[in-house]
Amino acid sequence: MEIRIDKNWVITSDTFQFILNRRKTVKSGKEVGKEWLDAIGYYPTIPQLVSGLIHQNIRDSGATTLAELAAEVERIGLLCQEAFTNHSAVVE
Repeated sequence: MEIRIDKNWVITSDTFQFILNRRKTVKSGKEVGKEWLDAIGYYPTIPQLVSGLIHQNIRDSGATTLAELAAEVERIGLLCQEAFTNHSAVVE
């Protein structure tokens, strides 16, 4: 499974867990410019992974008010909903 949430986040899985990955690009060396996935967290369920994604985005955000924080949480929720809906349409 590979579900792209946005330009930075991808969900993958193995037999035991769901993995939250951040997309990164090699900055130097012979593979400069090549994209790779950096595993950020391992979760037993999708709801826990989504919670982890929200926490990561909150930590990375520049929110300075509760209203901005709430808007960021809503934005991530909508991105996840769209990604899962689009992925379901492809799988079915």
